[in-house]
Amino acid sequence: MNNKHIADIFSKIADMLEVKNENVFRVRAYRTAANNISSLSREISDIYAEDPSRIDDIPGIGKDLKAKILELIETGELAYFKQLQEEFPKGFIQMMSLEGLGPKKLKKLRDEVGIENVDQLEKACREGRLESVQGMGVRTEEKLLAAIEHFRQKQGRLLLPEAYEMAEELTGYLKKSKVFRKVEKAGSLRRGRETVGDLDILAEASDPRKAMEHFCAYPLVSDIIAKGSTKSSVKLVNGTNVDLRLVEKRSFGAAMVYFTGSKQHNVKIRHIAKGKGLKVSEYGVFSVNERTGSERFVAGRTEEELYRKLGMEWIPPELREMRGEVEAALEGKIPKDLVKSGDIKGDLHVHTTASDGNATVEEVVKKARKLGYEYVAVSDHSQNVAVAGGLDRKRLLKNIDKIRKLDSKTKGINILAGSEVDILDKGRLDYPDSVLKELDWVTAAIHSKFSLPRKDQTERVLRALDNKYVNVLAHPSGRLITRRRPLQLDFDAIFRKAAENGVFMEINTHGDRIDLNDTNSARAKELGCRFCINSDAHSLEQMELVGYGVITARRAWLRKKDIINTLRADELVKLNRR
Repeated sequence: MNNKHIADIFSKIADMLEVKNENVFRVRAYRTAANNISSLSREISDIYAEDPSRIDDIPGIGKDLKAKILELIETGELAYFKQLQEEFPKGFIQMMSLEGLGPKKLKKLRDEVGIENVDQLEKACREGRLESVQGMGVRTEEKLLAAIEHFRQKQGRLLLPEAYEMAEELTGYLKKSKVFRKVEKAGSLRRGRETVGDLDILAEASDPRKAMEHFCAYPLVSDIIAKGSTKSSVKLVNGTNVDLRLVEKRSFGAAMVYFTGSKQHNVKIRHIAKGKGLKVSEYGVFSVNERTGSERFVAGRTEEELYRKLGMEWIPPELREMRGEVEAALEGKIPKDLVKSGDIKGDLHVHTTASDGNATVEEVVKKARKLGYEYVAVSDHSQNVAVAGGLDRKRLLKNIDKIRKLDSKTKGINILAGSEVDILDKGRLDYPDSVLKELDWVTAAIHSKFSLPRKDQTERVLRALDNKYVNVLAHPSGRLITRRRPLQLDFDAIFRKAAENGVFMEINTHGDRIDLNDTNSARAKELGCRFCINSDAHSLEQMELVGYGVITARRAWLRKKDIINTLRADELVKLNRR
């Protein structure tokens, strides 16, 4: 049970209590605890393992909340959470995931319109029944219908970081048993898809019966769907399905190719094998005798062996989406220098306590050094984002001075005075040029008016890209995968303008962004753009998430040279247009 799971449960409890019109201080206590837990630099389960009493040191955690945290860590469940869920009609809680629909609106919809699930909400919107509710109208109905469509597309899927953390916990549990000789993650998780439907685990085991017993005894298993000698399927307490397959040593590579997929990639390599008189399956590559029909195992112990037998280079898992990787592998043209996590030499978008981060600039610098970075850009919000503590001109200039002084006395790392500057509705930036020129690094971003028409939204961004002080366009589509649809933009026009003006495209790993996504990043590269992979961290823990941006970049076939924060500090300085 990691920090995010606990924080999510506390956030949902706060939402449900608010809908029930419970005491505002109680609601606030759960929200505060959720925020503080999600911002911890260590897993709360690790703190508990060392010394349970240290949970008392976490801000906002009193006796009652500590007991609930211990229950979650020790059992993987929370009886109070289940009790609350039972007080609401089935499906009501799902509506909390809809964009633009918070607890107050949910309460109003339930009390005044009798809406208890997403289906009823959709029907009410189509029938125009929300127009009679104060504060709602035709535009609200249109927005909610779009949000419902987005919700249905993502329903039942995990964000990549959530799925990866879950798989790490499970495979770590399996590896602790001596019965497993090898345990590996497969499926869409291994390909780095931005959302994952279920988890696929492959393993070698000395005793299949004991291996399956150990798997099914995992503390977070809620239901055992099937249990066999080579495959077992379970459902976890959060509803995620997990398949564990036991594979023979000689077939492990073939099984990894087969169960990593994608389906279209597997179909293509089977077609190539057939043309060579071979057969490929999860059990290996087999030579087929045309006369007798007999089969002889010829490869499959490793993935490299399988691809080599088919006359191909090994294909990194992130590329296996049938986007030209098979043809490239046959011609020996798979990029050898796809960006790797170890290539990243700095983070150019980190928030501090100056705005809505929860770590000081000194703590951010210390963390950056621990991560082995040569530079870090402190990029707090500008004045337009008042809700996030955005800095007005006076505070910004004072903050720049503080960062410069810290940089001058800190050895081994460059500290850049940056800002995440709002793009206002007409494309103006939130600070005048006289202020922007004082910054080392300017990251432009949209945080308002998300529903502008495509033409207006595009022109807004294009005007911002013409500002000579802008270095990076942050989270360009503005989407939140499970909660907010992307902005309506002419991306080709934006990519061309960015390439022309030397503005870099950000691949942002904060929360559920992963923005730009892989397909947009690939197109941006085609049109001449370069990129930076940033955490947009609001806590020290989030600074560690840059690796998910690297996965997205690899899926877009981006090389080390395409990513500017793979450069050394002295090389990066030369890229600054100022």
